[in-house]
Amino acid sequence: MKPNFIFVDNITKNDFSSKQIRITVDNKHLFPPEEIGNPITYALTFVADNKEFTAKYSIGSKDGKSRSGVLKLDKVLYLDLLKINPGTILKICIIEQNKFTIEKNKCS
Repeated sequence: MKPNFIFVDNITKNDFSSKQIRITVDNKHLFPPEEIGNPITYALTFVADNKEFTAKYSIGSKDGKSRSGVLKLDKVLYLDLLKINPGTILKICIIEQNKFTIEKNKCS
């Protein structure tokens, strides 16, 4: 059984400039499932600092290849609250279906 949390440690300069987080194959189990050949975007809720934020999670590709998911967080959450930069490590925990907590890992 997979854990109910993941660590994201792959935030690059390109991710930062796009205000996105890539959810790699090893971490996709925490998020809504991929439908191979059918790209889909989910609305997810993230809780940080006792506030709820809506995010978009896109997964899947038209060519049928499995890829990383792309998580687009609210600008206030990404920049102001979490202060994400290239190299930031995040911990994401699932609370219930499509609802998560997100925080900076204490080591970042």
